[in-house]
Amino acid sequence: MIQRHQEILLKTNYHEISLLPGRPIYEYELDILNSTPELIQAALKQFRPQILEMLRNYMSIDNKIYSPKIIDGIEKARSKTLGTIQNHEEAEQIVSIKLIDRLSENHLSKNQIIARLIKQVVRNQFQMVSIGKIGSKLFWSQRAAKQQENNLEIWPGVECIYQPSTIQNFKPKLIIDCAFRILRYRSVLEELIQFKQNLDIIIGQIVMTTYNKKFYQISGIEVKMSPKSTFLNQNGEAITFEKYYSSKYNQKIESNQPLLKAIVKGKRDQNEKEIFLIPSLCQMTGLTDEMRNDFNAMKKISEITKPSAEIRMRTAQDFIQQLQNTKIINKKDNTQKVVLNEWGLEIKKDCIQISAQRLDPGNMLMGRDLKLNLGDNKTNLDRQTQTQMYQTPQQQLMLAIFYNANTGKQSLTSFLENYKLACGEFQFNAFYQPKVIEMQQDREEELERLLQELKVFVDEKKIKVNFLLFLLPGQKKKARLYKACKRISMAKFGCASQVIIEKTLSRNTRSIVNKILIQLNAKIGGTPWALDGIPDIFTNKPTMICGVDIFTKIGRKSQLAFCSTINRNFSRYYSQVLTSGEFCLHLQQCLKAALIAFKQELQVYPKNVIIYRDGVGDGQQAAVLGTELPQYKQALKELELNDVSLTLVICNKRVSAKFYTGGQGRAENPPPGTIIDNKIITNEEAIKFYLISQLSRQGTVTPTLYKVLYSDLQGIDQSIKIMTFKLCWLFYNFTGSIKIPAPVRYAHCLCNFIGDNYDDKDKIKFLPQSDLIHQKVLFYI
Repeated sequence: MIQRHQEILLKTNYHEISLLPGRPIYEYELDILNSTPELIQAALKQFRPQILEMLRNYMSIDNKIYSPKIIDGIEKARSKTLGTIQNHEEAEQIVSIKLIDRLSENHLSKNQIIARLIKQVVRNQFQMVSIGKIGSKLFWSQRAAKQQENNLEIWPGVECIYQPSTIQNFKPKLIIDCAFRILRYRSVLEELIQFKQNLDIIIGQIVMTTYNKKFYQISGIEVKMSPKSTFLNQNGEAITFEKYYSSKYNQKIESNQPLLKAIVKGKRDQNEKEIFLIPSLCQMTGLTDEMRNDFNAMKKISEITKPSAEIRMRTAQDFIQQLQNTKIINKKDNTQKVVLNEWGLEIKKDCIQISAQRLDPGNMLMGRDLKLNLGDNKTNLDRQTQTQMYQTPQQQLMLAIFYNANTGKQSLTSFLENYKLACGEFQFNAFYQPKVIEMQQDREEELERLLQELKVFVDEKKIKVNFLLFLLPGQKKKARLYKACKRISMAKFGCASQVIIEKTLSRNTRSIVNKILIQLNAKIGGTPWALDGIPDIFTNKPTMICGVDIFTKIGRKSQLAFCSTINRNFSRYYSQVLTSGEFCLHLQQCLKAALIAFKQELQVYPKNVIIYRDGVGDGQQAAVLGTELPQYKQALKELELNDVSLTLVICNKRVSAKFYTGGQGRAENPPPGTIIDNKIITNEEAIKFYLISQLSRQGTVTPTLYKVLYSDLQGIDQSIKIMTFKLCWLFYNFTGSIKIPAPVRYAHCLCNFIGDNYDDKDKIKFLPQSDLIHQKVLFYI
């Protein structure tokens, strides 16, 4: 099938860095008879004052000297004597500096010179607070936007990333975007006092030390220590924390408080070490759950933290000007240098503009052969998907509904009325008449008793409960019985469940019940909608698509989720979850089980397997290739599937790249389906691309980065881009395209669903029983 696409022009947040023409850089070397690298290093150190006096500005790379200045009176291949140095035999050796030549346009050292200069000026933004590796995020604390009503302030800043060029004739770039840091008007000590029954709530949070504006992630709380505890200072002397902070920072400290632990890396050796912080001298950062659930507060905050494309581009230009004008002070002679200007280095204020392509999303397929044109702006998915779904289970299932007799009678009546109407409109007949069960108390013991009675009843009748629906009082994501409802549904009944907060049914009830019905269908193995236009390479042969994600959080057990499709519409999944352990060692068994589940459903093994691996940065790609890929290949080998083509795609949501519509008009968010694969941006020859799959009406949209790390298939460059975009429409918790492909999103939902609720102390573990896994349903969305 031919996929239509259109070319579009985009602006980026990439800025080219170049050395100005007519501003040469000269290469020198130290000339020593019978020299060694160690001797050259010693000479560079010994004669630094003389070299600095001759050149004013220089840097040494691999024992070579580079400078924008030519030494007065020196010619090419000629030397100038600096003095003498003792070699390892203590003999005097004459040291001279010799001009080699001016650097050629494509000399390899130019990239290193540019990288060092950028690093130098970024590190010298002393009017800003630096956070992250080599100051990758810088904030203007003096420009803080104070929001007294929300008890916080927001620091504006920039994220600044240097990208060296890995492709010949391409110039290095600076990626610049707006960044923000939220600080709450609250000390960690105040937080500890409020949550004294649950001190672990602080672990994993980022705090700022008020005396020097440095940021740390809390790794633990040492309740047995206090400011009166001692430590060894740099001189090896024992001193109390109380005395140390009083003498160094003039801070008076309340002695009745524990100490916070944080892990930091040494500046020189990069070895991790543990440090202790004082709660009363640490300020809380970030948002609380209460703030996130406050619509008005979030609206006010997002007015600052979600700036328009125009503001982002203007901020980048202002920051570039700040870097260009940065003066570096020599403390020894108190001289100042505008470093970039002296080296002739220029950061282009105008951003790089590139051409990109916009993919046609095609049609969404519903029941009754209805097709919804996803590329038509007039298509209203929220309304038009409230009709007969693409596919619903043929057999009728048992549904049990639990509600609170004291608070939920009105919600129950409203739900049942609208549920009946929705089932008629959707022609949804998957459930028998629901069995309604009344709870007298909002207590876990009451819930467990009623569920146990239901279990006895169905066991006696030799029938199975296929779905449990709970109407609960409380707030969204904070219902007291949520965890118990989900745990018992999974572990005791082996069925999917739905928790509905009573308040959500108080307005727009019909629309909400319609959306709940779509979720119910997905959770019992139905297909709410499908897509056309899937590339032929993936439809002509049986294809299985997998999503892999890992949940990690301080104080919680890690979880691995592996979700794999088991039908031709890529809408049903076999979902596996593993708790703790060396996850990379379990991938072989995960893929093997997924392949077997695929065959059980379709009577054939897949011929194509595509695995999307989430959360892999540049530094982890080698580990994925070296550790994970061999396991996938071994799984195919064990099942003797020698003719199966394997493709491994990594995706990364945490990217700094931004793209805006180009041309002369106002810069806006690019439309969903925009693919950016220009090698000026991707900086690689591999199949690597940014995809903007979601629609964003506020702020600026963030793309997702994809890279085909390995593939047995040839010529899939365009097909994998189309397939990736198509999959972003198949997440059944949202009627539209999302930021990442559905298999990855489902894996993320599953590992977070288990990870956020799993506790070793629970008598009944928060894990699905095997029967629920083998039903191949989306019980976790």
